[in-house]
Amino acid sequence: MKTFRSDALSSLLGRLLSLLVVFLMLTAAAAWTGRLLGRPLGGLAPARAEVAALPDSATLARLGLGEAVLTPCDSAAWTVAAREGQERGVLVSSVRYADDVSGFAGPTPIYIYIDEDGRLAGLAAAPNGETPHFFGQARDALFPQWLGKSVDAAARAEVDAVSGATYSSRAIVATVRRTLAARQAAEAPESGGPAIGWGRTAAVLAVVAVGLLVAWRWPGRKGLRLLVLGLNVAVLGFWCGQFLSVSLLRGWVSDGLSPVLYLPAVVMLLVAVVLPYAGKPRYFCTWMCPYGSLQELAWQLPVPKWNVPAATYKVLHGVRFGVLLALLLLLWAGFGAYLLDYEPFTAFLLTSASPAVLALAGGFVVLGLFVPRPWCNGLCPLGALFDLAENKQ
Repeated sequence: MKTFRSDALSSLLGRLLSLLVVFLMLTAAAAWTGRLLGRPLGGLAPARAEVAALPDSATLARLGLGEAVLTPCDSAAWTVAAREGQERGVLVSSVRYADDVSGFAGPTPIYIYIDEDGRLAGLAAAPNGETPHFFGQARDALFPQWLGKSVDAAARAEVDAVSGATYSSRAIVATVRRTLAARQAAEAPESGGPAIGWGRTAAVLAVVAVGLLVAWRWPGRKGLRLLVLGLNVAVLGFWCGQFLSVSLLRGWVSDGLSPVLYLPAVVMLLVAVVLPYAGKPRYFCTWMCPYGSLQELAWQLPVPKWNVPAATYKVLHGVRFGVLLALLLLLWAGFGAYLLDYEPFTAFLLTSASPAVLALAGGFVVLGLFVPRPWCNGLCPLGALFDLAENKQ
């Protein structure tokens, strides 16, 4: 009995230590953003201006606000009104939220005009030290991809770096994303609810509860498992756009999170972390991940299957762990953050996912017709991260 308790305690301590190691790895990967849990990190984050500078007349004209009346509403934004007094939205400066994001020659501040319907109606660059030709090339290619989108859709949108203007385009993308995410978080206390609304949040929690019930009581019933997989894809994936990814976890470690704003994803993470301690290893990957569920449903279709030896899967799991380590090494060195844009989970956000992500995600689903869960078994860095947290590597 003492030996059994000692082994159980050792196993628990080992898993807790592994979980701590994963958090420290994500912390290191986020360190080069200059922030940790939403706070400046030592000397890595430059001092921020107290109040954003009011855009000049030329910038206002580019935003379509040449005749508008601007009234400061906080240190990074102005309410916008017509001369007649009608409210027309808000103008936001990125300097309070993304001044630690650098292009080739320093920060790339941007003004974002959000109209009264909550959609991006204009973007304009403030003066910066970038090479005008390359910066203009990136700006002209990227800005139109955000126009007309809601703040949430624009913050999630996957856009590619512009060939030939890589540094500037990556800085623009990071600046816009950071600014929009910060504005969402700042407005969360006023809305008092999750970003996807309480209705969709309830749907996500219901699907998670159904998955837990089936996994706990009837794990061997194929029909019920297929039902859970279908709900994961339809509700968690396509309808609600809720999933976990290395990019999301790193963002939370860097910028902090509002538990209410991100309530569905926070619950999914808690379930993913806790269930292995209750005897359900790899729970997120096998029972909750919408992209893994989509691959497994593809595998169920009646097409000829490829015979993959068991030894090959061992090699693939090693490759997957190697992909995770390579990605973390790049992030620790301050490079490679753009690679996180190509995690296929965002393909569920059909209106904002980039063509490259859609093609990548679709390719692995097609491959999933012939081999089981090819992305999960061979490349997924999130799966490798969870295995590491469970002390499974």
